[in-house]
Amino acid sequence: MTKMLAVFLRMGLGIALFPLTIWNITMNHKNKINPPGNIIKTKNSNVHVILEGEGPDVVILEAGLGSISIDWSEIQPKVSKIAKVLSYDRGNYGWSKTRRQALTARDYVEELKELLEKLDLQPPYTLVGHSFGGLIMRLYASLYPEQVKGLLLVDAVHENQYAPGNQNRGFKWLVTFGYVTSLMGLPRILKQKAGRKFLLGEKNHYLNYTGYTMGAYQTIYQEYMDIVISADQLKNAKPLLSNLPVTVLSSNNLEERWVQQQLLLSKLTARTEHIQTDKGHSIHLEDPFVVTNAIIKLLNTEESRNV
Repeated sequence: MTKMLAVFLRMGLGIALFPLTIWNITMNHKNKINPPGNIIKTKNSNVHVILEGEGPDVVILEAGLGSISIDWSEIQPKVSKIAKVLSYDRGNYGWSKTRRQALTARDYVEELKELLEKLDLQPPYTLVGHSFGGLIMRLYASLYPEQVKGLLLVDAVHENQYAPGNQNRGFKWLVTFGYVTSLMGLPRILKQKAGRKFLLGEKNHYLNYTGYTMGAYQTIYQEYMDIVISADQLKNAKPLLSNLPVTVLSSNNLEERWVQQQLLLSKLTARTEHIQTDKGHSIHLEDPFVVTNAIIKLLNTEESRNV
């Protein structure tokens, strides 16, 4: 299905089933929760950020496809004891709003750069990316190598995952269905949140709002529609500096293509450490200890990043 057809179907269903659309909008307002962080205005967006901690080091946490700042709720408070830590909501996820039509990795890198300037967070940065967020963080490190101290990839996708013919058709259908029916609220009726389905403790309550916003379905759809472009952007980018400290945390996914792609990530630089875990895809939620330790180790790594 083309994007234009998806847009027309979405609007058509929203109008044809207007009572459901009104109900869905009402539920969004009823369930709305104040953001845990602050809203920062950039050229194209109002970005929700959570910034915690003090110190000279800056850590940036980039969530995966469909996920938001609170995805790092088991990591950020611990790391913020020794560094400034930033997590944020991309696109229209969570409490953020954007006017951007394209949501590629390059778009996100440029907006993140602007955001860091607005927050007066000075480099060097330690970049942490989960899944699709790892692709964004790698592109940032490629485009602005002089700003990056270290890179942690948490079961991150490799660009080959989105080569022609490799895309998951089932997932593409799912995000398209969510987007097309999001005005009338069918995903809410079916209890199919966009992105993360649950979190531990009080943070789970936030998902009852953020998981059903129309913006969330729109963003996950657009990110996936642009994902081949995002992969190409990384393929065409300069290699990482050979001495950049990189840590690759891999899940217990034994699918052959995924294993091979994790091995490719483990060879990104001469200073790449590969840690194989026995956890699932969301290592930062299943084993926050190993992720926190990996960040701290990168923060304590002596800088030696010659071109």
